[in-house]
Amino acid sequence: MKKRITFVCTGNTCRSPMAEAFFNHMLNEREELKASFEGASAGVYAFEGDPASQEARAVMEQEFGISLKSHRARVLDIQDIRGSWLILTMTRHHKEMILDIYPEGADKVFTLKEYAQGENADIIDPFGFGEEVYKDCSYDIEACILDLFEKLKTQDISF
Repeated sequence: MKKRITFVCTGNTCRSPMAEAFFNHMLNEREELKASFEGASAGVYAFEGDPASQEARAVMEQEFGISLKSHRARVLDIQDIRGSWLILTMTRHHKEMILDIYPEGADKVFTLKEYAQGENADIIDPFGFGEEVYKDCSYDIEACILDLFEKLKTQDISF
């Protein structure tokens, strides 16, 4: 059984799908980790079944050759809390919201930047902005995912 890392944002149409896509795409290139992990995503206020935003789809395809066409938004629920090895949020506010509702997740809920880079900072929300803001956001997420892999390589991931 693989350890699931769930990426969380607000609507599960921009940041968390990009993070999930980066993680799973890069995971395929890392033989030492791909048998142990899988990425997923959810939103704290998602509308079930919504596709990834047009801008997120365009930027991921054009800049990285990664498709978000099959992504469908879903709401974070208790099964995600219980079934995830790690839950990485895009902002401190997302983390606080999750821990208010699911305090039992305290040992596995972090912001992406906190866990991957040791920073107390948020991933900016590109929703409602143009592709340039999405590009900036995607490069920020990509850097965090690369740092996350470095951290995962040094951790005891035995089951």
